[in-house]
Amino acid sequence: MYLFTRRARLHSAAGLEWAVAILGRVKEVTGSDVQLWGNAYSPGFGTISWTSWHADLGSLEGAMGKLQGDAKFAELSAEGSSLVEGPVDDGLVQLIYGAPDPAASTQLVNGVQAVCAAGNFARGMTAGVEIAQKVEAVAGVPMLFGRGLTGPYGGVGWLSGYENLVAFESAQEKLAVDPGFLEFIDSTKGCYVEDPAITQSMLYMKIA
Repeated sequence: MYLFTRRARLHSAAGLEWAVAILGRVKEVTGSDVQLWGNAYSPGFGTISWTSWHADLGSLEGAMGKLQGDAKFAELSAEGSSLVEGPVDDGLVQLIYGAPDPAASTQLVNGVQAVCAAGNFARGMTAGVEIAQKVEAVAGVPMLFGRGLTGPYGGVGWLSGYENLVAFESAQEKLAVDPGFLEFIDSTKGCYVEDPAITQSMLYMKIA
């Protein structure tokens, strides 16, 4: 399974109505379950992301083909030039562990990203799955782990969903006091590039 994201930074509140309109048009044309998220309590305030899950890359390609031939979508996209600050970035992630739950009442997502260090790709991928499994065991929260097919080479990431900020707090408190989890995280030294500008934790709040 694959996660496609398209990310943009709005320079004013007026852009939010446009982002929701884009969302509606994409869902109407493609039939995909697209969602809109915004950075919350995290770097890049004002950044929004349209996201969609696809069983394979063929289905993503098909959806993109439908949009390319839609005049209304093209018109809405052109309007974004006056509402968006800087470039618009796409991302493509292949899911390695876990599966999204369409029935979950997720309103907040915690995403952690890292990049496998040179010579540690196999170790980094294995550790990534183990980290996800340990979070599930300790915090009781389902977690996804995937590898980036675009973006930084060797990029990986973890995603976990929550109903609200209180639920996120509860999970983090459990992880922070579990010695086994902390020891395992320490044991992954060398797996990932040790750069705080690369390894980051983000929160995304559902907009629509």
